[in-house]
Amino acid sequence: MFPQPRRVGIFTLLTLVVSVGTTGATAPLSAAAREAASPPPAPVAGQATASPAFSGTSPALSGTSPASSGTPTKVVVPALDDVFVSQAEPAKSFGAATWMSVCGATCGSSAGGRRVALARFRVSGIPAGAGNVTATLELTPTRTAATTLSAREVSGAWTETATTWRTRPRIGKVLAKHTGFTAGRPVRLDVSPAISRDGAYSFALTQPDGTPTVLYSSRQRGDRGPKLTITYTTGATPCATLPFDKPPAAALRASAKKAFAFYFPPFPVSVDNKDPADDQYASWLDPAGSSGLYRGRGGYLRDRPLTRSVRPEAHWRRLDFEREVRQAIAQGLDGFIYEHHTSSDQRWNQLPQLLDAAEAVDPQFRIVLSPDFPAAAGASHTKMISDILLVKGHPSLFTLPDGSVLLAPYTIERQPPSWWRAAQAALAARGMRTSLMSIFSYWDGRGRTEWDKYVYGHSSWGANRPGVTGSFVKAARAAHKRKLTYMAPIGFEDTRVKDLHYWEARNSSTLRGSWRSAIEGDADWVQLVTWNDYGASHQAPSMARGHALADVNAYYTTWFKTGEAPRIVRDALYYFHRGHRAGAPYDAGKQTAGEFTIPAGPGPVDQVELLAFVKGPGKLVITQGSDVRSKRVRAAGVVSFKVAMVPGTTPVFELRRGGDTVQTLRSSTPIRAGVTYQDMLYHAGGGTACSA
Repeated sequence: MFPQPRRVGIFTLLTLVVSVGTTGATAPLSAAAREAASPPPAPVAGQATASPAFSGTSPALSGTSPASSGTPTKVVVPALDDVFVSQAEPAKSFGAATWMSVCGATCGSSAGGRRVALARFRVSGIPAGAGNVTATLELTPTRTAATTLSAREVSGAWTETATTWRTRPRIGKVLAKHTGFTAGRPVRLDVSPAISRDGAYSFALTQPDGTPTVLYSSRQRGDRGPKLTITYTTGATPCATLPFDKPPAAALRASAKKAFAFYFPPFPVSVDNKDPADDQYASWLDPAGSSGLYRGRGGYLRDRPLTRSVRPEAHWRRLDFEREVRQAIAQGLDGFIYEHHTSSDQRWNQLPQLLDAAEAVDPQFRIVLSPDFPAAAGASHTKMISDILLVKGHPSLFTLPDGSVLLAPYTIERQPPSWWRAAQAALAARGMRTSLMSIFSYWDGRGRTEWDKYVYGHSSWGANRPGVTGSFVKAARAAHKRKLTYMAPIGFEDTRVKDLHYWEARNSSTLRGSWRSAIEGDADWVQLVTWNDYGASHQAPSMARGHALADVNAYYTTWFKTGEAPRIVRDALYYFHRGHRAGAPYDAGKQTAGEFTIPAGPGPVDQVELLAFVKGPGKLVITQGSDVRSKRVRAAGVVSFKVAMVPGTTPVFELRRGGDTVQTLRSSTPIRAGVTYQDMLYHAGGGTACSA
């Protein structure tokens, strides 16, 4: 931009945009684990900063210290970026100016003269469960004018240095208005409907025709630049959708322990950006879909990601990735481990979009590369190296404190250590230093010593049933004895419709056992196995499970990172059960490929589970038709209550205390006596009383 601006005439449309890399202002967010949960920005002043492997900064909040019960807290957020763009100079960026010029279409008494000002903010430090959240946008005009300003929503990404008129974001509906400006006197607009918690928010300001131009000080003027003032209150047990008060994301991020989720590219939020009733997932779920290829199995899948409507934006894939990054951050995750190779199938070619999405949402959310590679003896690593170099230098790649890019190949043992050393040398010759994290198909701490001197740490894949989770405590201790980092697998279940196989997860037992082993074994890192492989094992928010896994994972991630079990301050009920008994009759005339079988481990369990997070003593009740079972709870904590499945009913779950019913939850999955096609997937749902 220019230190001495060129002046223009009367502007009739004034637009100021406040953006932090996401779409326009959203409705209030209901939970840390909700799909639209906002990303965590930089730490509040006084909090620990991220580790060197998660470098990147953004402005921290300033203001009063966290409030005590019911006490208002005020924080002030300065603009992270600002710029204005000019319709008359559509290819020019004005990112360094000390002022922001705005006016309408007839600016300078001629058509096509509109100017738009943009400003970017990042909010951090609003605690989970905060109430009475208000947000005020403050601007300082540099001239006096009697005009009316309207605050609006904005969608679309932009940057201070590169945004021009041609690349400006889209302007949305009105949020607030202000009339009258005096030079040097700040004005404030209430944009509270747009902000409810930590995250990235966008606004716009417009001015009606026939009014004079108003210039505003930019962030280059220091304290006179745009800012947001956030106020909120906290109470003893505010209504929220998690059963515990999740620490600020920056505090979790500052932990030396890291949490990732393995991302499987073939199953993004949307494959084709079509209506969910008629998209690729609908075809995969339909027995007649995919040209009938999986008709004999009842379809290719039994679950899908939470649906969304068709996106009008050309960059809809990146926006979908941004949604998943927010979902992951809401669970306390630090990044994705992304299985990467290029292919004629475009689903495999979206890594640059994910990296850009991570950078836009939260620069400290990082992507670990899990390069796919040929398994044949003596195979060339040329294509793998070429694929890796496609994203060389991207700031959202996960790097270790020594600056090397971490590679975490799935089933790394398919090639020997010498093969990987040669590949690393080839990458280094191209200017990309790397380190290796092994992900073995299974490792319980025994053997694999030939890898120790070549890798940063060890991990394992097979957390698919309760009986194997205990071995990961031994694996963690073995890795530490070898002075290596250990990344523990966190599994929920493994059900493969394509192969008609499943492993008995015993409701939520595998998930909770995985977390207990990671915590007891003092694992350094964890990885959810997986985030989104809907053909085998997934833990992302989905249609069959809602946010139940997200909420439970948020609890255990907090425990893992802080070293203490979070205190339960709100009651919450979650259920886990299948839609029929394992041996329920199915239509063999339609499911012609055979029945589901268990390749290893114990046989099937036909139970309904209520996983209760209770803040005090009470009684848990599971009702299936006329079958009523109860369990007395003596103290606060996490309680698993399982009963035999009753076909022909829809389970209802209750928490009773002091003669009153505190919470009631009805399953969304009826238990059928017989089915057309088997569904061995565990369904789930629930939350606090505020989740509805």
